[in-house]
Amino acid sequence: MDSARSIEPQDGPSGPMFRIAFLFHSDLDLLKTTLPRCLEALTNGTSQSFEVVLRADGTPQDVAEQLPALLDAWGVDELQLRRRHRHVASGDPSNNGHRRFFTPRAPYLIVIEGDVVMYRSERSFDVLTECRELFERHPQVPVLSKVNDYDQWSWKLADEGPAVESGVRSVNRLSAHFIAYDVARFVPVAERFGAWDLDVFIDRPDLSYNWEDLVSHVGTTGGRQIAFPEAWPLDVFHCDRKVAAGSMYHTQEPDVKAEILAELEQRYRPAGVPA
Repeated sequence: MDSARSIEPQDGPSGPMFRIAFLFHSDLDLLKTTLPRCLEALTNGTSQSFEVVLRADGTPQDVAEQLPALLDAWGVDELQLRRRHRHVASGDPSNNGHRRFFTPRAPYLIVIEGDVVMYRSERSFDVLTECRELFERHPQVPVLSKVNDYDQWSWKLADEGPAVESGVRSVNRLSAHFIAYDVARFVPVAERFGAWDLDVFIDRPDLSYNWEDLVSHVGTTGGRQIAFPEAWPLDVFHCDRKVAAGSMYHTQEPDVKAEILAELEQRYRPAGVPA
């Protein structure tokens, strides 16, 4: 078990406590709602310091050109643009972005994909503080994740040993849709597992090993645990559907994503109801 820390979790001029990073490709209409909703759920009323990064990976030029004008309204501190022409990771295209987020400036990293939306059902619940304190209480936990619609997954979610603590399951896997990392615990192990190699991933109907598989491997070996805080008043959804029941692929259709987001907005943010 890797419990030693090379990054001290302290606020101050060295950097923020949390780096909240969004991974985006091309569906700007969706992002205009998902990004603000996720930040609202994660950061409203928090006592933790944080910075917000938007990474546009392989984004078409006409879409990328629209992003700078939106950053202030969204509360994004940094915009990163990267083409997918050189030094591109194998497997699913999103692998290329996930593996590039890690920096020693913030002890904790949260990565959210652009087609994920979150809603917090208790206004007083401080998600970032709860994440930090869970990591501090449990040195065997390098990663944390929660997704409500896990019943769609082809690789089914299951308990892996005893619970981390009350309301927090120890599980066999996670999804790249939303992951919180203790950076100092995760990076050394991930490096040994080949996380920064360009050709370690594969994505075929008969064989798949992508970023979430690698992170799940890190989180379930060597005495480590993946924390799944099912009891937290934080609801997290992927705005897409599987192409067929049991498939590992999603539709990636903008109309499908917009329909799901509209349904969730009506459920969690009906007209006239404040956040």
